[in-house]
Amino acid sequence: MAMSNKDGSLGKKPDRDIPADKIGKLELSQAVDASEIEATGRGSTFWLKCWNCDKYLSRPLTPPGYDAYTCPSCGAVNLI
Repeated sequence: MAMSNKDGSLGKKPDRDIPADKIGKLELSQAVDASEIEATGRGSTFWLKCWNCDKYLSRPLTPPGYDAYTCPSCGAVNLI
């Protein structure tokens, strides 16, 4: 999967307990072409690589902002 035109970050394993209300949900990333972005109105995408399973996950760059995210593939909590 080409990541050259995406903003992204590598998730980190939490070194502390994180309250459930500070953990967000991420979607599995999907390749989206420019015409689909224009049609859906979905803006830029934030990419996060899970520290545990190395899969790329995505979400819109808009709020909600969370302290950490749960990987939908393996359930690991990723700090950004």
